[in-house]
Amino acid sequence: MRHFERSQRVAEELLRVVSVLIRAEVKDFDLTPVTIIHCEVTRDLSEAKIRYSVLGDEETRRRCADALGKVGGFLQRRVGDHLGLRQTPRLHFAFDDSVADAAKLQEIFEKIARERDGNAQD
Repeated sequence: MRHFERSQRVAEELLRVVSVLIRAEVKDFDLTPVTIIHCEVTRDLSEAKIRYSVLGDEETRRRCADALGKVGGFLQRRVGDHLGLRQTPRLHFAFDDSVADAAKLQEIFEKIARERDGNAQD
């Protein structure tokens, strides 16, 4: 049987709850392209770092970061309601560009494959 730390279980639930809240309860259209991808919670459950991704240009990323800053307090209150913890972790949002990097790599791999196919036919 695997044993998970409490902070890891809280992080998984927090990830799920924040994703649902952004889709269902936040009315800010600048958050439409946001995807919550990872959450880390400190051992004492006082802080949570939530990593998110945004597909789009730099302006879209900036608007999403601003919108998350504005709704952070609301999300923290709602998370507290859902989790039922004595103390709700303080939420910190951080942009994670790994999804965009993966898309760029995929594009490069596809280009290489097309070039190989072109050279093989010659």
